[in-house]
Amino acid sequence: MRLYRDAVQLVVNELWSLNEKLSRKKLHEMFYEELRKLGFRAHHVKEIYVYAKSVVVSARANGGKKPVLRKLTARVDKYDYRLNLENRVLVLKLHSNYEVELKLLAPRERVEKFRNWNNYELVVKYENGELWVSVYFKKTVESVKPRTIMAIDLNFDNLTLAVFTLNGRVARLKRFKTPLRKILTHRIWIERIQRRYSRSWRFIKGVRRAIGKHGERVRNISWDYSHKIGDLIADLAFKYNSIIILEDLEKLRENAKRGRRFNKKLALWFYRRIQFCIEYEAKERGLRAVKVNPKETSTRCPRCGSRLVDTGYRTLRCSKCGFTGDRDVVATVNLYRKLSLHPRCGGLGVPLNAPKPGESTSEMQGNKDEAMKTYQTI
Repeated sequence: MRLYRDAVQLVVNELWSLNEKLSRKKLHEMFYEELRKLGFRAHHVKEIYVYAKSVVVSARANGGKKPVLRKLTARVDKYDYRLNLENRVLVLKLHSNYEVELKLLAPRERVEKFRNWNNYELVVKYENGELWVSVYFKKTVESVKPRTIMAIDLNFDNLTLAVFTLNGRVARLKRFKTPLRKILTHRIWIERIQRRYSRSWRFIKGVRRAIGKHGERVRNISWDYSHKIGDLIADLAFKYNSIIILEDLEKLRENAKRGRRFNKKLALWFYRRIQFCIEYEAKERGLRAVKVNPKETSTRCPRCGSRLVDTGYRTLRCSKCGFTGDRDVVATVNLYRKLSLHPRCGGLGVPLNAPKPGESTSEMQGNKDEAMKTYQTI
């Protein structure tokens, strides 16, 4: 691993001194013989100079300094390893004709999912005395012809989805609670530790370890939920043959400037991870996911287009036509309208699913942990 990293660093140093874009053919001419003399296989050489070029291009695009590689990672082409999913064994072909056999610790359910897929590359990483392997798979899927439209409204405390038929009727309405409150709890603990050791927390190993554990827990909660909810939503969309509508939140952090409390929630809100998992799970099933501008989806009446008034308990009312509905459900209707070719949704039966007086506005009617119980291993 160190030899591979040092070889990549060698190529990075050479490329950094050159102020020109080099083709793969030119890179091959410059580095192939030199790297082969170090004992690397032919495909190792290709991975090294291609990876080094991507590192240099990325650093220059971001206006950074010359990259210095410290982590022990290596990309391995499909010709330089043998993967046996049946026995969960991986054989890596190393430099100087050495080979090493690794036993994969992935659960059987996860392995079974990719049994009929094609693997084409893997990444090996050595960290804290452990060897991690990421295997990349691909498969060809047939696109599913959409028969319904699924609109998804994503908020701090919940995710609301509605499945609409092409003529505008609601076929399914579902709401899931997000674990943002759990994440905020870990963030509060991090801040308490930092305040208690305000001057020394950066230098005390035990304190840094405690902060790191809370940070790791935050990452695990967000990724775990994102994978599970993405898989569940994609299964539901596949059941209804839906095209999925997501909010385009690309510039949300730049445009949303509010109070300190809101900004703290926004910093911990993992909407990009949720949308990423929904998109790739949908793509895996041959479904299409599109993003639309979410502007005014929670403030415009889906019946007449007038501005809605907040009446409390997350309910909105239109003073012009009298329409009343839940804030999140209204958002899904308006997202559907933005995609649909139909000029009007018709008489949508939008049920009022707002919390009752006295209930927390973050709660929902139904099973609050529904999204966390039914899932498939990713």
